[in-house]
Amino acid sequence: MRTMLSKKFRMGRMWFGATIVATLAVGVLLGSSFAPGAEAEAQGTPTLTFSGGVGVIVNLVNSGTTANFEKVMKAYGETLAASSNAQRKQMGAGFKLYRAAEQGPNNTAIYYSIFDPAVSGGDYQHITVLAEEFGGGPPGNGDEVRALYTDYTGALAPGGSALNLNLVMEF
Repeated sequence: MRTMLSKKFRMGRMWFGATIVATLAVGVLLGSSFAPGAEAEAQGTPTLTFSGGVGVIVNLVNSGTTANFEKVMKAYGETLAASSNAQRKQMGAGFKLYRAAEQGPNNTAIYYSIFDPAVSGGDYQHITVLAEEFGGGPPGNGDEVRALYTDYTGALAPGGSALNLNLVMEF
């Protein structure tokens, strides 16, 4: 009887150990697959670049916060246009903001930021541009940029995207 019980006990321990090893292996695989994203987040705001001839950013904006979004976009466009950085000035020269007449999902407003032409290698990330350029740059712009960031993030609804467009035909 004793050998039968100890054999069951050993088999249970073996399965328990195998389960722990399998769980650790899955954890290591998942952790390594998400590590690049975590590293990018730890480094700060991700970049937003375009590789096509025209860049488009689609933003879904909560209907009650369109004025805040437009205020931030006005500051963004003016900041690009007034930049002392030639690349950012060129980015601003091709920037137009459109609002769709139709409502988006959940009564959101749909805004299209069109960059025509898109500047290859330019970082179009709104908050990065504002943090580096708005109000003469840090340290004097901290409160203003924080307020713009709060307005921007509070206005956005889930579901935006960025598109790279390449001209196929011109008529």
